[in-house]
Amino acid sequence: MPHITIKMYEGRTQQQKQEITAVFTRELSRIIDREEQYITIEFNEIPLDENAPANLRGLGTGGKDHGS
Repeated sequence: MPHITIKMYEGRTQQQKQEITAVFTRELSRIIDREEQYITIEFNEIPLDENAPANLRGLGTGGKDHGS
């Protein structure tokens, strides 16, 4: 069973994670010729620190819509 682990700073919205999941699942399925239902994705969110991108610093867990 293919499994993708995505490690990134916290602060992305549920909608962003759902889009990432959909795109990665679809494309991996296409590339390796495996049905999408067998692909799993896990998010490992890293707490924000001084190395985090400026657009994420100060948002904390749960994030906000970066477009607003």
